[in-house]
Amino acid sequence: MKQALVIGGGGGLGRAIVARLLDRQFEVVVAGRSRPADRRVSRSYAIDFSGLDWRSLYATIEADTRLPIEALVFVAGIGGFGKTALFPVEQARTLFEINFWACTSAAAQIAEFWASSGRRGTFIGVLSLAARRPVPFEAYYSASKAAADRFLQCLDLEYGSKGIRILSALPGVLNTTFRESAQWYGLSPSRGGRTTGVYSAACAIERMLKGTRTARIIGWRERLIDIADRLAPGLYDQAVLRRRAARLDG
Repeated sequence: MKQALVIGGGGGLGRAIVARLLDRQFEVVVAGRSRPADRRVSRSYAIDFSGLDWRSLYATIEADTRLPIEALVFVAGIGGFGKTALFPVEQARTLFEINFWACTSAAAQIAEFWASSGRRGTFIGVLSLAARRPVPFEAYYSASKAAADRFLQCLDLEYGSKGIRILSALPGVLNTTFRESAQWYGLSPSRGGRTTGVYSAACAIERMLKGTRTARIIGWRERLIDIADRLAPGLYDQAVLRRRAARLDG
């Protein structure tokens, strides 16, 4: 039985990923700021992302469970949206602290943890479609996700020859309260166009872990947007996003 560590498995998409992995006979350990709701989780660890010694955490989990960590899904993250000119600098730094630094530190340390013992493994950073394309009123959020995405791609090239996969998953707006519960500046919280359920996204991420799915973008609408960007660059921005920005800013 494979052991998977889920960082941020306490709610929303994280909870769905934990449930999916348990359903598929993974041994699941969860670490994060909130406890997992699923009683099938073998162990959970409360962590503070600031200054966390990731390698020590991995060693502790393996010692406690007596099983190797073979997969790590990093789904922890925070949102922050609204008018960029009104966005507090400290909140922007917090976005990068979790969405970029915590994610990439976890990835770099697990990759070296596996490599130093000659083991294979798979890391998946659950990011956002905003990592791939600009979205109005999401400047800092999009930038933090885009930076993490490029970092993980670089890391995958560095460790690929050792049988270590470093991947990123890019879902669109999911059916959760993530956006409503985030901080908004100068705008009212927007629900957005939700096209993908969390369990459907969790299934896609589990298939990425198994290697049976190569597509990073999750959601039929999101994949269509990506195709449109490649076939007609700028069309979606002009036809949809600029109009949306003008309407919300008006």
